[in-house]
Amino acid sequence: MMKRVYLVCGTGIATSSMLRAKIEDFLDDHGIRVTITQHRVAELNAKRIDADLIVATTIIPPDIKEVVTVLDGIPLITGIGQDKFFQELLRLLQER
Repeated sequence: MMKRVYLVCGTGIATSSMLRAKIEDFLDDHGIRVTITQHRVAELNAKRIDADLIVATTIIPPDIKEVVTVLDGIPLITGIGQDKFFQELLRLLQER
């Protein structure tokens, strides 16, 4: 079964597009296939989350965190902690 990942930022466009490219390249290199969709934080609804994981560059409301694991995507923007981010991403996608 293919995993689903939401990329969430303030507008659902610029930052999440940058994250998408980095995540897709990394997962392709590791032979992991996922469905990635980009979202604005304002459009998230805890009752309609259909993702195995959220990678976010903004604050995610607590009710969303109750239904899906949220991974901080800021290391992909700054480059600080990027390796740790990718290790955690792999772990989370492989355990589900």
